[in-house]
Formats: sequence, C-alpha cells, structure tokens
Amino acid sequence: LVIIAVAVVVKFALGKYVKNVGENINSQALVASGSDAFFDAILSLSTLIAAIISIFWHISLEGILGVIISLVIIKASIDMLKETLDSMIGARVDSELSRRIKDSICEVPEVYGAYDLSLHNYGPEDMQGSVHVEVDDTLSALEIQNLSRQITLKIYNEFSIALTIGIYARNDRYSNIRSDLENIASQYEEILEIHGFIVYEDQNLITFDMIVDFDADRAKVKEEVLSKIQAKHPQFNYMIIDDYDISD
Repeated sequence: LVIIAVAVVVKFALGKYVKNVGENINSQALVASGSDAFFDAILSLSTLIAAIISIFWHISLEGILGVIISLVIIKASIDMLKETLDSMIGARVDSELSRRIKDSICEVPEVYGAYDLSLHNYGPEDMQGSVHVEVDDTLSALEIQNLSRQITLKIYNEFSIALTIGIYARNDRYSNIRSDLENIASQYEEILEIHGFIVYEDQNLITFDMIVDFDADRAKVKEEVLSKIQAKHPQFNYMIIDDYDISD
C-alpha cells in the first residue's frame, strides 16, 4: 500500500509536468501523454482507497470504482481524440484569437477593416492563414505591397502566425449607397456582416459579400436585400457574394 501511495504521488506530478510542457509548446502528443499519466494515477489511487476500505470495513468497492473510472477515462479519451483530429483535419478558429488578430490588423493606418480570416494549424508553433483587408482604391500597387508586408510582419511578431493578405478596395464616392445597404442589413438578425462593398463604374455594377447565419433561409434573405437596395438605387446592377462565418 505504501508503494502504491508513492506511485500515485509520482504519477500525478509526472502527468502535471508533461501536460504543462505540452500546452506550452502546443503539442497534443505530450498533452495526451500527461493525461494518460494522470488517469493512471487516479486508477492507482482508487485501488489504494478500495484496499484500505476493504481492510478496515470489509466492504468491496473495486467493481463500482472500476466502472466509474472507466467512464471517466472513456470520456477523456474521446476528448483527446477529438482534439488530435481537429489539429489534423482542421477546426474552427478560436473566436477570441480571431477578434484579437482582426483588431491588431485594424490598428494599421490605411486599413478600414479585416475580414475572411482563415487559419490552419500545421503543428506546434506553425500556424498559417489568410485575411482580406479593406483599403482605399486610390492606393498604388507599391503602397499596397508595403501595407501587406507591414501587416504580415505585425501579426507574425504578435501571434507567430504567417498571414497571406488579400485586398478589398474601398471607393468612398458611393458611401451613401453603402450606408443604405448597411441600414437594410441591420433589419435582419440573420445577416451577420456585410463587407467587400465595391462599385465598378465601367460595368455599372455593385458587388458585396454577405454573411448570413447558417440556420437562416439564405436565398430569401438575399432576394429581399437585393429588392430593397435596387428600389433605392435602381441605376446599378447588384451581385451578392455568399460568405461564411468561419472565425468569429
């Protein structure tokens, strides 16, 4: 019993240490190894408790404790398997991380907004992704390149994430139409965001991205928004590009 008690303490300490190291370097393998040692310690502790109760009170609890511990270990194993699979095949971006990255990007002068953030985890300390930023349509190619590099460097220094930057052009000459569109969108709880608004003067065309809740009737919402904006500004044709809420 003394040997088992010592083993419990050692396994608890080992499991905690290995799991902390795994979390610090973002290694699911080490986290799983630490959890395995932790549950091994619980198993030994239950054996110790059952033996002491059996010796002093002559009550056998091995079966009950075995069932309870089995259920706990099965649940933990499923959770660890899910985390491992998520890191391999991809999972939704953490909302808090997504907001922090977008806020950081918007701190850069000449950036009006950050959209369509997508991140991919390729192992410990290796996360890459892409994002669209909205800038004035008057910027030159050289200015946009410098801006993209500035954003890429800023995000890498702050989050250790390598981002590829895409561009949404913004022409403020038609801010009245954009404002009317945003007012129309605000009437629908299903519409989560509108961005990428741009007017192609030579084609007499306006396009914009619209994020609609997955549970909503997307076709109906799009049709109603198009009908209302066309009624206000019939001189243009409109195209809505479907977008999806993959980060926030």
